[in-house]
Amino acid sequence: MSQKEQEVQGKYKFNFSWITYIPIVILLGIVPLIVRLVKTDIPAEYILYVTGNNIDMFSQYKSSAIFAIVIVIGIILFLTFNKSYMKWEKNTKIYYIAASLFVIMTAFAMWLSPYKEVSVWGLPNRAEGGVMIICYIIMMLYSFYLMNKSSDVKFVIVPLVFLVIVMTILGIFQYKGEDLFFTEWGKKLIIPEHYAEDRALLTNLYSDGNMYGTLFHYNYMGSFAAMMLPLFLTLTCFVKGMGKKAVFAVATLGSAILLFGSTSRAGLIGVACSAVVFMIIFLKYLMKKWKVMIPLIIAGVALVIGLDLATNGAIFSRIPTLFRDMVAIIQPSDESFDYRDHIPVRGIVHSEGQATIEMNGQSLTLSMTDEGVRFEDQNGEQVIYIYFNMGAEQTRYFTQDKRFEPFMFHVREVNGENYLQMSYAGTSVCWFSIGEEGVHLVDQFTKEPMELEEPASIGFRGKERLGSARGYIWSRTLPLIKESPLLGYGPDAFAFAFPQNDLLGKWYAYETPSITVDKPHNLYLQIAVNQGLIALGAFLVLVGTYIVDAIKVYAFRRDYSSKEIVGIALFLAVIGYLGAGIFNDSVVSVAPIFWILLGTGMGINYMVQKEQKDVKKKIEHATIDMKSRKHV
Repeated sequence: MSQKEQEVQGKYKFNFSWITYIPIVILLGIVPLIVRLVKTDIPAEYILYVTGNNIDMFSQYKSSAIFAIVIVIGIILFLTFNKSYMKWEKNTKIYYIAASLFVIMTAFAMWLSPYKEVSVWGLPNRAEGGVMIICYIIMMLYSFYLMNKSSDVKFVIVPLVFLVIVMTILGIFQYKGEDLFFTEWGKKLIIPEHYAEDRALLTNLYSDGNMYGTLFHYNYMGSFAAMMLPLFLTLTCFVKGMGKKAVFAVATLGSAILLFGSTSRAGLIGVACSAVVFMIIFLKYLMKKWKVMIPLIIAGVALVIGLDLATNGAIFSRIPTLFRDMVAIIQPSDESFDYRDHIPVRGIVHSEGQATIEMNGQSLTLSMTDEGVRFEDQNGEQVIYIYFNMGAEQTRYFTQDKRFEPFMFHVREVNGENYLQMSYAGTSVCWFSIGEEGVHLVDQFTKEPMELEEPASIGFRGKERLGSARGYIWSRTLPLIKESPLLGYGPDAFAFAFPQNDLLGKWYAYETPSITVDKPHNLYLQIAVNQGLIALGAFLVLVGTYIVDAIKVYAFRRDYSSKEIVGIALFLAVIGYLGAGIFNDSVVSVAPIFWILLGTGMGINYMVQKEQKDVKKKIEHATIDMKSRKHV
């Protein structure tokens, strides 16, 4: 065959490589948009904060889709595996080792967990068990494996542009209080016909002014925006071509709207972290192009002011609280602080079939008599509580005694047994069983007897309300790591490990005890508690190696190629997610995007490093023309 014939054949040879990117395109552009109602049966031994069928719209179907697509990825690799695509260098070996260790420790934590079923498939409304976490790693490695041509990055960027635009449209309606999901056609779209009777029961998830898109919670939207805004802003500023700049500018604007519209402080922290890294990387470039950057800065400031004016300041309403929390973090803790001095109840103790509610300076004791529940003060004198019965929902004990007037007891019947639900000033506090065995505090969900916990805590004394009660969660979470440091408690098993019986601590932190803490609101604590410190270490080595490599490759340069700009954009997106992870958790709505961007970024970095090494070798072996002073 002649050379010309070979050229012609090569020119018209169809390239099927795009097929291998179909799973990535679906994972990025389609899966995050899945919203579909499903009711999941909860095994009795795992009933913690739900009973019977649990309704889920945002996680279960996403998780199932991810699992199915990962299986497809396995099939594609089996059929098309190309050894030349494997990247074996010193730093990439660290990626493989860290990822493998992370998977191994996750698998051990999953199979050895006392909550095995939850640890394998995850809790309802979260669906992020060990299987899903392993899927994340497969997605990352697959993205890393595929990324061998910089032009292929379009299979990552394009679906993300589409996703941001769709999220922005949905988010704007949600911000206005006109959530499309809860219109008549929206309910028909997300609720299957066999659940049609539930359509009338659904109402808006959040009040006006919170954008959550299809991600379930506005904080999750914050993590998403913390990736998208740095990604598309970098591409807008530095990618050549007006058409591309226009598309990326639209995505940047949408990402900014989602960030501020979500009111997520975690998202703001993520973007702030990306901004710091942005300045470090582009320092020399910005000094060189400072005249060009001034109009961009002015435009950014104008955008922020415009959004503030358009929303009457509502879109930035939570920013002052972020600064207050940041100041509070650096201030020393008050070791003399006792949160029980700031709530109405100091404790609940049991003795001989009686339950005594201890308060500041007084107490109220509940006991059973033939006439019903008897109430006594700390002196043993009866406190007159009036029994009022106007039907099942209006049966209660209340008093006009000024000392105890805010304490009301509602009679509740559950499975043929009677209980007292105690409330204080309209806030539900706890439940008591009442019967022949006397009065005893019970778990509000399982109705099993319980005692109040005063769990161990580390740090954040007096700062329990910091970051929407994150100070409380973190202070009670850190001791859990000490109890099971190697394997944790199992993926998605945090809710079972956390001291849920710490009703008084919750009362102070949340202003209500009737809440279940099912996640630590911190990505790194989440891994440590669920999968153990070794898994956390593997994760930190994985992302740390990537960060160090990226800084080595990109930082303090005066000029960048288009490939390097894409690599930087991906790097800043990863930083945004990791920064938001200080206050947010891993969830199936957002985590797959992060892991794919991480894998893609690793692939771009590898290509750039390889090119830089090749150039260095050429220079080392080049001859200098003495007349032109150029390498030959």
